[in-house]
Amino acid sequence: MGGTATIVGAGLAGAAAAWLLARRGFSVEVYEQAQVAGGHARTEWFRGIPYEPHGAHIFHTDQRSVWNLVAGTADFVPYRHRVLTRLRGHLISWPPQRAELCALMDFADIARELADRPGVVDASDFESYCVSVLGPTLYDESVRGYTEKQWGRHPHTLSAAVARGRVELRNDGCPDYFRDAYQGWPRRGYGDLVEALLRRAVVQLGCRITHEDLPQISRAGRPVIVTSALDDFLGEPGALPWRGVRLQPLYLPETALAQRAMVVNEPSETVPWTRSIETKWALPELHDRLGTLIMREYPGAEAKHYPVLDAGGENRRTQRELERRLLDQSRNPLYLAGRLATYSYINMDVAILQGLRVAERVAAQGES
Repeated sequence: MGGTATIVGAGLAGAAAAWLLARRGFSVEVYEQAQVAGGHARTEWFRGIPYEPHGAHIFHTDQRSVWNLVAGTADFVPYRHRVLTRLRGHLISWPPQRAELCALMDFADIARELADRPGVVDASDFESYCVSVLGPTLYDESVRGYTEKQWGRHPHTLSAAVARGRVELRNDGCPDYFRDAYQGWPRRGYGDLVEALLRRAVVQLGCRITHEDLPQISRAGRPVIVTSALDDFLGEPGALPWRGVRLQPLYLPETALAQRAMVVNEPSETVPWTRSIETKWALPELHDRLGTLIMREYPGAEAKHYPVLDAGGENRRTQRELERRLLDQSRNPLYLAGRLATYSYINMDVAILQGLRVAERVAAQGES
């Protein structure tokens, strides 16, 4: 079997596809526009302290096969993610627990609103979804300002899909942000995981590839897996709206741990950053060592971190049109995988699954 396959992008989706294809006997060529592999998930280090220049990345999944792949490829340490949010001068768990809310001043008003919630969640848009889950006051104080900062637009213009799995009200005492069976963090960072997945591929770094470059890097009929954003790949930046973040570091040399959890959300409009991230929490062996790094996340950077899923679905329709045009004009069998190429707000395990699935299709069809 085997053959040769080309992959555009060396993030998690592209690396997972390269790993499977190499195991199936393919020669794999990967092109990455950055000078390092890993995409947005790559971890960096400062004086032995891990930090993430593109925001917090926590590996979690209910897919045993995906967990076996990543944990068998890199050294993962157990880590159950916790998020705190600042509310009325207190730090409480996110998603919020009823027991913690009861300790807040004027909880009686919030309790009345919670009792008046509709029996069915309103999924017409992000704001309607959140209000029907949290009530108007709790939504206004814990979600609205954060969302307006993060997305730079009114929450009612966003799809309810942005809230699903991220906004809920709990009454079970579970402090973990995620409930997945398998959770952890790679001891040497995500770059270690990606580089291990790419070990049997030929990787070209610093190569920005568009569809016009395909004749130079891949002969007609050869399968190509695209994991880069389609507006860039088609040479039409701006055709799709994206939201990016900028991380500002704060080094505290005399502090072991500065926060009570890895992530602290700041929903108030008076605070310019959306959250602060202390990645050091992921590695217990570092907790007592002096020196920590806080990354404050500021929204609105020129980067493609988050697709803007609007309530009307216009941006998804644009994505489908770009997909159609790309497939119609291509001389190669094309496959799309990952958050950027599919314009989807997905977690890392789903990106890996997408990479594996398209690689399975490539392997099944072979090279024409």
